[in-house]
Formats: sequence, structure tokens, C-alpha cells
Amino acid sequence: MTKPAKRINPIKTAKENKDSKKETAHVPTDDDCVLLDSLDTLTIPPLQASDFYIGSIHHGDSPAKVKRIFGPPAKFSRSTHYTTMQYNDKDLKMRFTFRNKTADSLRHSADTRKAVLPGAESMFLSAGTNILIGRDVRLKYPAEVLLRQYGLPDSVLRDADANVYYFTYESPRKDVMYVFAIGNRRIERVALMPVRPPYITGDEPADRMKLGERDFTLMGFGLNQPFEPNKYNMWTNLVKRNNSNFWLYGDYGVEVDRRNIVQKVFLLTNNAYTGRGATLGYHVSTILALYGRPDRVEWGPDKEKSVDAYYYDSPYQKGVSLVIVVRHNEPYVDDIILTSTPIKNIQDPMERYGLK
Repeated sequence: MTKPAKRINPIKTAKENKDSKKETAHVPTDDDCVLLDSLDTLTIPPLQASDFYIGSIHHGDSPAKVKRIFGPPAKFSRSTHYTTMQYNDKDLKMRFTFRNKTADSLRHSADTRKAVLPGAESMFLSAGTNILIGRDVRLKYPAEVLLRQYGLPDSVLRDADANVYYFTYESPRKDVMYVFAIGNRRIERVALMPVRPPYITGDEPADRMKLGERDFTLMGFGLNQPFEPNKYNMWTNLVKRNNSNFWLYGDYGVEVDRRNIVQKVFLLTNNAYTGRGATLGYHVSTILALYGRPDRVEWGPDKEKSVDAYYYDSPYQKGVSLVIVVRHNEPYVDDIILTSTPIKNIQDPMERYGLK
């Protein structure tokens, strides 16, 4: 689903859509809701415990089953408590860790510990595009396909050093979780392993679709807060406009006012993601599945390069909105902007960022 990486040069001035008619963001009317509902055709059923497996191997399966499916391992080791099997062929790189059989008394939960169950405990797949991972996804599939199959992740984490994102999903049984490593917009690796921090925080909101405070941050920056240069990324350019500094980091940009307060954060390529896994180029139905119906909408004119804007307003900070800009005549995301200042003209790409 994802389009090729899009790179914007905000320094290059342009005056497009000068004759765009003036629109304002408004609470969706009945007619707006009919249109939004017609776009939201994606239905993702909740994950089941049976969806958690890699290559037909589920949590608790035996080493014998793994050998029947994948053949003898390239490496095999056994200790008192664990057995490890590793496959390291050109077309398959996979590692299994098994809990060895233990005393019967340890197989039942107690007040201070969980039951220790024998069988497959962890699985790691880093090569093998023909290996099925749960709900019809495989390595090298685009991140958007993962979201459309699995739904809203439990968490989206970033390894800034490697520029890799981790999309995590916890089994309803709370025993295992998927950790999908996303690099270059695709699934590069996956682990199926016991639930543990930092991938799972332990917090469980009453309504997962309800936007939380973290949904109104972007690339680690919150708005109306002092700007601290991202220690993990080197900025590629610094642009000064209208008493503001625009720090451009390649995949995203940050606007800072003269008081050194963050006013805006925006994505520049689809190698960067929101806290729900959204990025540029996604289909609008994916956005609605991740975020729900917007608080406000702004429809653009019926022109080739016009756009619509979906506003998700923060209940935690007055005036802060996550704005998802969608092409008017194509159902794909054009921009994602977290802003604390009104966007005067959403139709002008330069003015969206405040660079005009």
C-alpha cells in the first residue's frame, strides 16, 4: 500500500493553488460523516491467541515439531533449562529457544510467580520471505499491510541509532507478543516472545481507540515545550522564517519560535511514523482505522492538487492538533503535521509548514 519514499524540499519556495477557495476546519456535519464512513471500508477483527505463530510454530510447541517442518537445525545447544535451535541458510535465518521440561510443581502459577511451561518460548525470524507470520504477513511486506492485517499496535517504538521502528502486538492471553522490526518501510525481522518491557508498558487503556497524550507528540517532540535538539539525529538544514527556526532532520522537521518553544513537528518522508504507525502515502482507510473519525474536517476544492485536512484535537493541550492531510482526488496521505498554531491555508504546501 505504501508509496515510494517522498522527500520534500521546504526551502524551495512555490506558490501553488493561489486560487484555491477558502475553507475552514469544522466539526463534521451529517453529510461529512456519510462521506467519512464511505471512506472507512477497512474492518480489522481483534487479534486472537491463534494468530500468534511463525511458520506454523506456536508458543509451547516441541523441538520435534520444528524439526518436522524445517528439518535438522544448523546449530543446536542444550543447557539445564533451555534448548536452542538455529537455522542459518541463505533463504532462512531463524532461531528458536525452548524451555526444557521442568518439575511438575513449577508448571502451575503461584502467588509470586507464573507457571513455567515447557516448549517453544521465543522465536526470531530475520530471513525467509516464504514463512507465514500469523495473519497472512511475511518478511518484506510493507508496514501498512501489517497494520491493515493486525490493526492498531500496542506500541510503536523507535531505535533512533538504527532508524528502525518496532510495532508490537500482545496476545489476548498475555503470554506472548509479536515485535515487528520495520526498516525502510517494510518488515525486516520479527520476534515472537514472552511479554516484557520495554516493548509492553503494562498500561492498558480502557478504550484503545481513545487518543492519549502520546498521540499528540511526534518523533519524540511535544508542543509548547522547550526545544532540545534531538541527540540521536543530526539536522540537515536550519531555515529561518518569520521569527521561527525550522530544524530539518531529513525525515521530519521541527518549528521552534524565538522563545525556543516547539510550535510544530511535521513528517517529510514515509520513513518516519506517528505513535500509531501512520505515515505518508497510507490509504485514508488505514488512517481512519488507526485514529477513528476526526474531530474536524476541512475539504479542499475539487482540483487536481488540492487536499483535505483531518484534524484530531488534543484534549490535553489547548490549540494542539494532529493534522492529517489527504489528497482530495486520491485516497492517500500527503502530510502529517502536529501543530499548536492554526494553518492559514492548508492548500499551500509551504504555508502548511509555516515556511511562507
